[in-house]
Amino acid sequence: MSESSSYQRLFAELKRRRVFRVAAFYGGTAFVVLQVADLLQEGLQLPQTFLTASTWLALAGFPVALLLAWLYDRTPQGLIRTPDAAPAEIDEIVAQPPGRRWPIGIAAALGTALLLVSSWWMLGRPEAPRGERGDYSSVAVLPFENMSGNEEDEYFADGLSEELLNALARVDGLQVAGRTSSFALRDANLDLRTIGDTLGVETVLEGSVRRSGGRVRVTAQLIDAENGFHLWSQDWDRELTAGNVFEIQDEIAGAVAAAMASGEEPVANAASGRSRDLVPASVRTSDLDAYELYLAGQHHWAPRSPDGLNEAVRLFEAALELDSMYAPAWVGLAAVYQALPWYTDYPTDVAAEKSKQAGRRALELDPDNAEALYTLAATIFQYDLEWTEAARLFERAIELDPHYSQGLTWYCWFLLDVGHREESIPWCERAVELDPLRVQTLAQHGDNLMVVGRYEEGLRMLARSLAVRPDFGWPRLETAIGLALLDRLDEAGDQLRVYARDGGLPGGEAAASTVIAGVRDSALRDEAVSVVLDWMTHDEHQTWLLVSWLGLLDDRETALDVIEDMIERESNGYSSIDALLVTDYLRGEPRFEAAVATLGIPDPPPQVAPIAW
Repeated sequence: MSESSSYQRLFAELKRRRVFRVAAFYGGTAFVVLQVADLLQEGLQLPQTFLTASTWLALAGFPVALLLAWLYDRTPQGLIRTPDAAPAEIDEIVAQPPGRRWPIGIAAALGTALLLVSSWWMLGRPEAPRGERGDYSSVAVLPFENMSGNEEDEYFADGLSEELLNALARVDGLQVAGRTSSFALRDANLDLRTIGDTLGVETVLEGSVRRSGGRVRVTAQLIDAENGFHLWSQDWDRELTAGNVFEIQDEIAGAVAAAMASGEEPVANAASGRSRDLVPASVRTSDLDAYELYLAGQHHWAPRSPDGLNEAVRLFEAALELDSMYAPAWVGLAAVYQALPWYTDYPTDVAAEKSKQAGRRALELDPDNAEALYTLAATIFQYDLEWTEAARLFERAIELDPHYSQGLTWYCWFLLDVGHREESIPWCERAVELDPLRVQTLAQHGDNLMVVGRYEEGLRMLARSLAVRPDFGWPRLETAIGLALLDRLDEAGDQLRVYARDGGLPGGEAAASTVIAGVRDSALRDEAVSVVLDWMTHDEHQTWLLVSWLGLLDDRETALDVIEDMIERESNGYSSIDALLVTDYLRGEPRFEAAVATLGIPDPPPQVAPIAW
């Protein structure tokens, strides 16, 4: 018998025993199963070991399936040993025309190829060129997905994400996208490359949190935003205790830092048990309930809504009742009280005093807490006009953490108020770079640009703020003022009408049209001034901006009356009367100069801190 006929008889026997059919079916099915496993691993953020195990199981099962197909045959009576071929049965199969012999062989080859190719892809995906990997310097921490099936646990997943962000911010040389911008993309349904471009980062950390009973499971994975390659992934399943939560944060941050430095997944378990002190003892608590109350407080504080701020105060205070030595809760309390007068009717003097008390207590517990330093500095310059001490606190905070966007936003506001107008711009730019979707930072940068006369740039920055949050009154009103200063009154009217409508101001859109008419025609000025004063009474928080309309209406005396009243009542924004859009209009007026003198701004003003980036 020739070699050729032996080859044909072997394949005929494989066909008779249905080995080819099993190979085709198994290979095709395994290919589909592995694609589904890949989607599940990505969508549910399962550990990489899930995909690796699935692939090896599929490969190991293939020869087993072929062996079983060779040995056994399925019949109506069940599985039986495959009988030997009948006389001439193999010859009949060999004699079949190619059109009947080849299809099943081709299907078997295709099924085998699908299995091998998919396994190769899962186990050994092509790597990015070495020159493009490693030495990453920026990351965004996306909000971890709450997998607990309980909406009330959302704050826990968000809080863990934010704490990881803070831990990574302690890694030298690493730029971390701000919390506000990262969390703003939660429901944006953007691909990783777009997220990276939007936040200005090279890598993205995402993950999930599942709480069940007394345990917590955290899955995290670091991804190259440019090409989607997974640099590292790992999961933790531990008893839910405060100590374990902080250890998980420290280990994740350490592993991320290692993966970003090398561009490769750290050695297995390299992070476990190896603390980098990225979550130092000064920001920890041993009381799990206090920690959860703190996370809930952060969750309610972030949106800056009136109800949210009041609830945040309650939660932070509850956390401190359980652990009065927990410095982050004191910082949170200081920040909320600092903001309350801007978003609610909470008395300014009471809020300022409580903010200072909380901030100083935080610094007693943790003298190098940069967030506490920034918050205390912001409070004492806005409400107490302590310019020199605020400058000292800001400089120390910047030295400790030059990447805290909210703090840099406060600092560029401070610089504007003390007279360093042009010098404030780089600090605003840096704050925006760190947190490009934070509406307050965008609005502050827009305000600083407008005050130094760069109106078009300022309008573009204000437009970015409104693109993120269209109902934010500050950038809407300042946009209208800027357009009016450029004599683009039709556009200014459109913006002012939206502001009046969304803010529920007396007279609504009609009153806004009255103001614009007064700017156009001095004969209509008195009615327009009355509208502006009525709006100030309705919403005192915006007086510092609305006074600019009095300048546009060319009513100096009324504008000066308002500014003197702001100082007497120490209302919001009174520290900024020498840095308003109306300031240059009033410069040289004795009453205005006397008002500015009451601020006690040092001459010369405090030096600008050294650029720290």
